[in-house]
Amino acid sequence: MEKKHYLMDVVLMRLVLITLLIIYHALCIHTGAWQPPFEGFQQIAVYDWIGMLTRNFRLEAMVLISGSLLGYKLLRKPESLTFNICVVKKVKRILLPSILFSILYYIIFFDTNAPLPNILLRIANGCGHLWFLPMIFWCFVITYLIAKFIPPRSEYQNLLLIIFVLLAIYNPLGSLPVGLGSVGNFLFYFYAGYLLKLGRLKLPTANSRNIAIATSTFAVVFLAYMIIRQELQPTDIISKAVKMLSMNIAHIVMCVTAIFAIYATANKPRVIAYLTARPQLITISGYCYGVYIYQQFILKLLYYKTPMPTVVNEWLLPWIAFGITLVISLLLCHLTLKTRLGRYLIG
Repeated sequence: MEKKHYLMDVVLMRLVLITLLIIYHALCIHTGAWQPPFEGFQQIAVYDWIGMLTRNFRLEAMVLISGSLLGYKLLRKPESLTFNICVVKKVKRILLPSILFSILYYIIFFDTNAPLPNILLRIANGCGHLWFLPMIFWCFVITYLIAKFIPPRSEYQNLLLIIFVLLAIYNPLGSLPVGLGSVGNFLFYFYAGYLLKLGRLKLPTANSRNIAIATSTFAVVFLAYMIIRQELQPTDIISKAVKMLSMNIAHIVMCVTAIFAIYATANKPRVIAYLTARPQLITISGYCYGVYIYQQFILKLLYYKTPMPTVVNEWLLPWIAFGITLVISLLLCHLTLKTRLGRYLIG
């Protein structure tokens, strides 16, 4: 029952987060994260807010899930703490798909006439959204090393968590290649998920009152974050640094409160019972890795390789693109998983 209970909360979180991921990317043409699809494209301010609302906790929650899965596995099977299982298998599971799909991404969207070293570096870093995969690989490696050499009950666990929080506030590693530069921004969430499943990190009681407090805190901090992002335009170095640190701290608060609200909701008995009675949702949650890989290919093709943005109203465009992308991504995952190579890459 404990295993089923745990798997059900992961099912819900994956379904919610992958849906928000596609919504966010569909709105990236309004947030400034992607170029407008054509000159004179009307960017809609409310879509910038919605896009940023879905951005400010989603990837961090996905990282926390990965860390908690590692912690849960090591808790149940301590003999799994081996280099082969925690590192070598992650090379096959994470880095190989990153490289193969990055090659395809580069061929479709980037300049193939660029110098070869530049092409190889970009592929190694993870093209487009695939940057996430090398980063999460290093989170596994670092946490494996910690688990291998620092006892689970060591007082250094809390010290490491504090260090990782500070790294999330200010990450001096940002220029490092092959995913290492992004690790500092996300290691806190991976390690927190890992400690959570080991029982070394305790959350507040998952009741309606605490969920409401977390949600309200997120809303207030998000409002402050957007005001700082849009209204404050400092010109001197010190003011820019203060703005950056303020936004980073606000981002962590938003991530922690949103993740708690989702995690607590996912662990409610009624939610678990609902998901348990619907095995089709469990099946779809197993597609999330593949959907993550496919969705940006589809959205970018729709926005930049088809006339769709010029014939669909700007207000409707993101939602139509979202629907098309979700359906095609799920279909591609279904077909991919019917092949041996597909199961090896995204199964």
